[in-house]
Amino acid sequence: MKFPHAISGQKDSDCDCLPRPETAAKARILTPFLLRYRDAWFGMEKRVAFEAEDVAAALAMMEREPIGEWAELSSGDEVICRRGYEPGGAADYWVVD
Repeated sequence: MKFPHAISGQKDSDCDCLPRPETAAKARILTPFLLRYRDAWFGMEKRVAFEAEDVAAALAMMEREPIGEWAELSSGDEVICRRGYEPGGAADYWVVD
């Protein structure tokens, strides 16, 4: 085991001789999510399980999925939001439950 020694010309050294566990501020807590949707290309239900830091990060991760007529995002047994759309080509939107 090494013990930290002060380096000449410097104040007390912040030696990292032993590995430190991650602090709470640096630790990333990921939440499991499940995305269910009708695939726009094949027309069948698809399920994608993934982890993200929060709902905003989860929505950003889902951006490239080929979502068709419907979709829902859940975490655990709780549905967080559903995707709605306007017929006639209007923009899609997410509705928070």
